[in-house]
Amino acid sequence: MSVRYTYGVLRAFTGVFLSVAIASGADFSGIWTGIMPDRNGDLQDLSFRFVQHDGVLTGKMYGDNESVPITDGKVNGDQITFLVTTELNGSISKVLFTGTLVNGEIQAIRAKADAPSAKVAGKPAPDKPNPKQTFVLKRL
Repeated sequence: MSVRYTYGVLRAFTGVFLSVAIASGADFSGIWTGIMPDRNGDLQDLSFRFVQHDGVLTGKMYGDNESVPITDGKVNGDQITFLVTTELNGSISKVLFTGTLVNGEIQAIRAKADAPSAKVAGKPAPDKPNPKQTFVLKRL
């Protein structure tokens, strides 16, 4: 084999490898932790265990009192989205999480994905504002 041939093959392999690495985007797999304000403004610790495979994100969210699976998780480059379904006093709600990887941290946003199914005095609960909460997750 000539040096020129070997150099050409090495260059081609490097180009393909870099293309695959860039196309696959960020790796979110692992344990991420942060502090997020709850709806009363109190700070709560939370952690996520993410498993990423071919653009699909699975895992669990761990809070102070429970752990719940994440669903509908997707990875698109350096961005993630997923849902978490919670239950409190018989009321079930879905929460949408979105995040972007910036300088090794996830800049995350939490917002309700649907209106609660609760009733007040037998009537549908009044619409409440849906404030978005922002927080930062760091990889352990």
